[in-house]
Amino acid sequence: MSNDITEQYPRYFAIDMQYRHGVNNTQIGKSRRELTMTLVGRFGLTSPIIIEWLYGISRAQALVHLNALTKQQLVEVVKTHRSPDDRVYILSRSGAAFVEQLTGMPVYFRSTSHPELRVNLNTVYHDIIMQFVILLGMPQSILGNHHCQDIWTCFLTDLEVRKLSKSGSWRNVDAIVQEQDGCITAIEMEHSFKQLTTRKSILQKYLQDINNGYYQKVMFFSQKLDVLNDMKRINGKVISFLQSTKGPERITEQDADILNGALVYRSKYCDEIRQRFYSA
Repeated sequence: MSNDITEQYPRYFAIDMQYRHGVNNTQIGKSRRELTMTLVGRFGLTSPIIIEWLYGISRAQALVHLNALTKQQLVEVVKTHRSPDDRVYILSRSGAAFVEQLTGMPVYFRSTSHPELRVNLNTVYHDIIMQFVILLGMPQSILGNHHCQDIWTCFLTDLEVRKLSKSGSWRNVDAIVQEQDGCITAIEMEHSFKQLTTRKSILQKYLQDINNGYYQKVMFFSQKLDVLNDMKRINGKVISFLQSTKGPERITEQDADILNGALVYRSKYCDEIRQRFYSA
């Protein structure tokens, strides 16, 4: 990888995500405070459902933890029915400064008198699920969570991807990760069925980005197995069409092979995502 965008990946991959549990309540509290703040800084928000799972604590304990950060004026709470917890926690100004100290990375803070204006309420549910998926794929030895899956070792969040793609030169994928074997992979969360024409545009963008070296694979997650199966079927149909068409959209056999080999459908996690976020 030699372009300006990918040269910046290592800065984000190197952010310390290690959870060091500690031997007493003071050390445990400090470790949780630092990891939670890093998560809020990198993802833009978090919620009790994430904290409960991440630290293996009760929902009540998760609320105590997050409300303590609120009292310390490191985060602010935004009430919204679009969150599974009816609330999310976002950075305060002092919290942004704290995260900058923790990560060594600049944190953009939008100054408003109303905290809800600093979060995209339309994507809250999606963003929380993506936070879970990204953390789920991390090594348990890093996050200290025995439910983690050791799929990748480090990541860029959606916010970080967007920082690198201001020019609109690539598709804003939901995340980028580095797998255990070093492969750079885009992560996409699919919640619903998409039409063939939409898939065609997305696949063309994936191919362009793969050929530009932004990532080597695209890994799909969903709460519904039917969504992944339908996506796989339509993607195959679109790739065959693009390969056989006579128009300017035509792709080569080599491009078709690249796309077919790059698309990965992770059906294994459908049930866990659905049970955690969609069970009443």
